Amino acid sequence: MAAFPKRLAEKSSAMLVEPIFWLAPWMLWRNRSQFRDHAIGGFLMSLLTQYQTAQALELHLGDPLNPENLFSFQHCIELDEQDAYPEDICQLLSDWNVDLYYIPAAYGGKLKSFEEVLAISRVIARRDLTVAIAHGVTYLGATPVWLAGSDEQKQTIAQRIKNKEKISFGLTEKNHGSDILSSETAVEVLENGYLLSGEKWLIGNATLSTALTVFTRTNPKGGPRGFSVFLVEKDKLYPNSFSHLNKIKTHGVRGANIGGVNFQNSFLPANALISTPGSGLEIILKALQVTRTLHAGAAPSLAQADTALRVTLDFVFSRHIYGSTVWDIPHARKTLIEAFVDILLCECVSLAAVRSLHVATDQMSLFSSIIKYFVPTTVEQVIQRISAVLGARYYLREEHWYGIFQKIVRDHSIISVFDGSTAVNLHAIALQIQQLATYHVQTNIAENPGIREKISTIFNLEKPLPDFEPNRLEMYNRGRDDILQGIELAEADLADLPINSEAESQVIDRIMNLTNLLNQLIHIQNKFLVEQGIAYTPKYSKSSQLFDLAKTYCILHTAVACLQMWLHNRKTLDSFFANGEWLVICLTRLLEKIQPSLDSAPESYWENMGNHLVKLYTENKMFSIIPFDLATSSTI
Repeated sequence: MAAFPKRLAEKSSAMLVEPIFWLAPWMLWRNRSQFRDHAIGGFLMSLLTQYQTAQALELHLGDPLNPENLFSFQHCIELDEQDAYPEDICQLLSDWNVDLYYIPAAYGGKLKSFEEVLAISRVIARRDLTVAIAHGVTYLGATPVWLAGSDEQKQTIAQRIKNKEKISFGLTEKNHGSDILSSETAVEVLENGYLLSGEKWLIGNATLSTALTVFTRTNPKGGPRGFSVFLVEKDKLYPNSFSHLNKIKTHGVRGANIGGVNFQNSFLPANALISTPGSGLEIILKALQVTRTLHAGAAPSLAQADTALRVTLDFVFSRHIYGSTVWDIPHARKTLIEAFVDILLCECVSLAAVRSLHVATDQMSLFSSIIKYFVPTTVEQVIQRISAVLGARYYLREEHWYGIFQKIVRDHSIISVFDGSTAVNLHAIALQIQQLATYHVQTNIAENPGIREKISTIFNLEKPLPDFEPNRLEMYNRGRDDILQGIELAEADLADLPINSEAESQVIDRIMNLTNLLNQLIHIQNKFLVEQGIAYTPKYSKSSQLFDLAKTYCILHTAVACLQMWLHNRKTLDSFFANGEWLVICLTRLLEKIQPSLDSAPESYWENMGNHLVKLYTENKMFSIIPFDLATSSTI
């Protein structure tokens, strides 16, 4: 077991403000399992409602460091070494009825809140991304049906999922990749149905699924209205009318069942068509707004970052070098604290996006692309930086935490690729960026009726979410971004904050100054885009300059999301969150990407940030603004 960090012991008095820390920090370190077990019952009662399911699943699955647990790091590594599908672990999740969270409540499932599903997915993906993909791809395959299917199709898919069957998503083709409008898989229209021919490639659970949704050409000329989506039930096809491709070997997620399906004049009944002929592109793009936000962006990246940082912290506190631990090396310590900061800012923008699925549904064409670009790329950088602190152990396929870090390095690299690559999502943002700027310049968002309540519902984690209404999804935002464009409302709220102490005043002053700079940077970019009028020039729409502006937009949007998250939850989350020093660091870290000359946050803020990181680590809690307990084991 690692020794308790000397620097934290020296500063233990700072922790006395937390009720649970009435004992000396070194006693908590040595006896943390005993105190945590005693506190679990009370914690579940106080935890936000939408996180209680994830907490219960986490405790049910047990400590992944315990090799006796089925869903352990050791078992996941063993499966990965054999390129083996994690059938037993997927069955464990299904036995717990995780599948029901892939079915809307209206059809007999438990899916009511995407925020709840995000938390559940993080619990799974922090252990193994292969399992998260293998089990979660069913929701991806079912989404086109939930969004646009008939009641009969929804009942069919719901029943299959309740039966623990797997559903796949047939979108891409080997020769066309993300250029789905070049897809060649097509149907021939018959009097009583269709004949489907062609090959879909890189399909999750391709050979294991009993049904899949397939993106198909219905007009030989193609074009935006030339494609449709069909619900294909394999057990209703003639056996010789389709075949499976061999499992494709991959760099990461080696055990995932990724392959393809070849259709040879497969007969589909007339009721296999989802929605209307020619609506395929719209259905797919709207489905991706949901899946990019949830299963292909926020959840896997946040979860993998948590484990990568936890693995590294375990090393730095146990590794003695030059007469002290690695934590005592300033550069290593700063690298780890920066990783924690990046996790928090990614979490803030992710929570805003998943809650916006319910509240600002018509703006998800933008929000989903921001999440799918910003969160995975930020976490990729986090993993790369902290791998240098872990040193040679990051490369090993055994020993330290059973070699899980090297699996994370390989596995997470797929997140930026599937459900739309980094370039695809930046292009989606770039196509809207001038309209967003024009709308912001010409509109006083404070005059929009109900805007304050809307922003409050997005960010106040105690507020219940309205039901998700898929018919409110839109192809484009029409210039709206209530999060970023609500910056003036945030400024006004900051000015009205009560100040109870000199220390609080100093933090709020820094937040106000950073918010003022943030607003200036937003206006500078808006002014440039409006004056240049560049976004709609075909030649310019894919230029590197416009992509850079799209990246900047993501940074600005994330900064406002962090600010609003703090403003709306100061009185409900813990004292670390309420204090706001973390927000000063997050805003500084984001804005210095645009303005490198920006002054750094005070060293004392960084020290307190480091102390809190160690506190979460020693308590075995999620690295999160909602740090619920992670499973532990007396055997470790």
